[in-house]
Amino acid sequence: MQELLDRFVKVRIVHMADVDLAQFQFDYDLTWSAFLMNADGTIYGRFGTRSIAGPMAHISVQALKNAMTRALDLHADYPGNRAQFVDKRGAEPRWKRALDIPALSRRMGDRPAEQNQRKGCIHCHHIYDGWNDTAYDEDAFYQDTMWKYPLPESVGMTIDVDSGNVVESVAEGSFAERADIHAGDVVRSMNGQPIISQADMQWVLHHTAPESEVEVVVGRDGAPVTSTLAVSGEWKRSNIIWRASFPSIRPHLWVRAPELSVEEKSELGLGVDDLALKVTTIWAGAARRAGLMIDDIIVDAGGRTTRMDNGEFHIWLKLVYKDGDSLPTIVLRDGERIPLLIPIM
Repeated sequence: MQELLDRFVKVRIVHMADVDLAQFQFDYDLTWSAFLMNADGTIYGRFGTRSIAGPMAHISVQALKNAMTRALDLHADYPGNRAQFVDKRGAEPRWKRALDIPALSRRMGDRPAEQNQRKGCIHCHHIYDGWNDTAYDEDAFYQDTMWKYPLPESVGMTIDVDSGNVVESVAEGSFAERADIHAGDVVRSMNGQPIISQADMQWVLHHTAPESEVEVVVGRDGAPVTSTLAVSGEWKRSNIIWRASFPSIRPHLWVRAPELSVEEKSELGLGVDDLALKVTTIWAGAARRAGLMIDDIIVDAGGRTTRMDNGEFHIWLKLVYKDGDSLPTIVLRDGERIPLLIPIM
């Protein structure tokens, strides 16, 4: 099995030009994703999960083995259980092929024809890039679309990595706790869909409205228990700076500025909860022309002085500002506080 897996993970699709986006719907920002499916196109389940914690934080060889075993169990009952898999495939997308997406087609030009060259590849995340750019072109971009495929943790369930479907812990006060889901529960189905991995849970949550209910069937002490997750608010939000498609969400400041450590803040006379982002990279000439310099410490961004890390800062920027705005900024430089007005593009 390990040899087979080693061979499998070395193969990756980097050219999405002719992939059927109606059939293969998944989180296009993943490092890799697997579909476990019938030859007739019926999807038993998905495998592949990533977050700010890293590409391997939520998957393992054992988790893949378990997902394959569960898929085979489902296949053994097919087609008698076909009705369970209807919602494993979402609504038809607006565009069936990558090059049907207007902004992506315009961006790539004739390059996809050059399949032997890296510059000719349409990567998975380019699908999101194309969707985002087209939405901006049509003045139809909605911020809620930033939040894709939320982890079970978003509703309060941390899932054991190797099992792929066992609740490791339940957060206090979370939706999961209020639904009476317990640590040790085995997640069998969500909204009627069989669960073979965390990716299946994410699929269900991705298609769940922010204010709604999710039926969860778990195995507990050998018996099925049905619970209802009543979700509300901004539960889908998370740190999405890891996503390869993140830069296609506007606007941009085009800088990298990691947060200072507690010790570094203290040396500068700043508190633990004060904003302190050290500029380490500047990609845009506009920021340089506005006076921003490497090693500047951002201590005030648009009037916000409370702590954010680099990812939180850029997400906040996209939520609060628009293309063409300018960010009033105060930076620390050689002990002096310097006001700047930085264009956002």
